Amino acid sequence: MKYTFYLLLCFFSLSVTAQQPADALMTEAKGETEGMTFVEKPFADLLAQAKKENKVIFIDAYTTWCGPCKMMAAKVFPLPEVGNVYNERFINAKFDMEKGEGPGLARRYSVMAYPTYLFVDGNGDIVHKGIGYIPQEEFLALADAAIGDNSLGAMNKRYADGERGGDFMRTYAEVLTGVYEQEKAGEVAGEYLEMQQDWSTPETMALLLNNPGELGGKRMNYLLNNAEQAMKISGAATFVMTVQRNIITSYMQEKGVRQLPSATELAPVYKEHGGKVAQRLMDHYDMLYAEQTRDNEAYLPAAVKYYDTYGSESASELNSVAWRVFETSDDQKQLKKALAWAKKSVELEPGYANMDTLAWLYHKTGNKEMAKATATKAIELAKQEGQDYSETAKILEK
Repeated sequence: MKYTFYLLLCFFSLSVTAQQPADALMTEAKGETEGMTFVEKPFADLLAQAKKENKVIFIDAYTTWCGPCKMMAAKVFPLPEVGNVYNERFINAKFDMEKGEGPGLARRYSVMAYPTYLFVDGNGDIVHKGIGYIPQEEFLALADAAIGDNSLGAMNKRYADGERGGDFMRTYAEVLTGVYEQEKAGEVAGEYLEMQQDWSTPETMALLLNNPGELGGKRMNYLLNNAEQAMKISGAATFVMTVQRNIITSYMQEKGVRQLPSATELAPVYKEHGGKVAQRLMDHYDMLYAEQTRDNEAYLPAAVKYYDTYGSESASELNSVAWRVFETSDDQKQLKKALAWAKKSVELEPGYANMDTLAWLYHKTGNKEMAKATATKAIELAKQEGQDYSETAKILEK
C-alpha cells in the first residue's frame, strides 16, 4: 500500500486528509451523547456565543473530498475522553471549506490543508491551530496547547509586544512551522538564527531544515555546505526533499513557469548550488521527475539506480517506492529490488501500509506462502490502526 506520496506533500500541496459528509456531521446533539458535540450555527452567532460564555470556538475545517477528515470523524471525535475535554472547554463547530461560509473562513484564517483545526476567540482572533489526522492523545494535547502559554495566539501577542528571547523565538518558530504558517515561521526563524553563532546543534539544524530560506541565501548555503551533518540529524530523505523543494520552487518562480522543469533544465542549478550532494540531487530528480510525469519506463531504472547508490533509512520512502514498482512493473529483477526495500521498510517501522506492500510483493514474486503469512500480519496491524484491510484480505483468497 502506498502512503500519500510524501514528495507531493512536501512539494506541491498541504492536503492532509480527512472528511465526512456535512449532513452526517453537523448535528447538534440532544441529550446524553458520547464524544464531541458539534453545533451548527452561522459564524457570527458562534462568535456571539463565545463572547457570552467566555469560551474559545473549535472549528473542524474540512472538505468533502479529504481522507483523514473522515478518519477523525469516525475514530477520534466520537471518543468519550475527547468529548469530555472538548465539550467542556470549547464550542465545537464544523465548516465545509468549499461551501457556504467555508471559503471566506478559509481565506480569513489561511487554511491551506485539510483537516485544519481552528481555535478562535469571541473577537474572531486565532488562538491556536492544528492540522491533519491526530490520534486521541495528541488531540487532547492540542486542546491543552490551545489554552496554554505556547498557543499560537499567546505567542503572536508576545512577539508583537517585543519579546525576542532565544528560547521563545525558537519555540515560536517551531509552533508556526507546525501549523504551516510558513511565511511567518521563516521570518521568526531568520531572526532567531541571526542571534546564534553556532548553527550546528541538532535543534538549530532542525529549525533550518524547516525554514531553509531562499536558494543561495545564508541558511540554504549552510545546509548544503553541511549536508552530511544535516542528513544525520534529519535523515537523508528529509534533507534531500527539503533541498529539492527549495531548488525546484526557486527555479519555477524565477522562470515564471508552472510546469515541472526537466532534469536538463535544472542541471546547471544543481551544479551551481548543490556542492558535494549535487550528483545525488540530480539522481533523485531523475526519479522524481519520472514519477511526477508518470513515465514508468524512466522511473523504474531511476529508482533502482538511486536506492542502489544511496540507500534509505526512511520507512515511508522505501514503502512508497516499493509500492510504485509493484504497481508498474512485471520485471522480476525490479520486483525483487522492491521486495528488499519493502522488507527494510518493515524492519525500520512496521505498520499496516508497508506490511501490505510486502505481502503483495511476495505474492507477485511467486512466494504465496509468505504472501499469506505477511497479509495476516498486515490485517492484524490494520485492525489495531483502524484501517480498511479488505484489499489485503484478497491475498488470503488467492
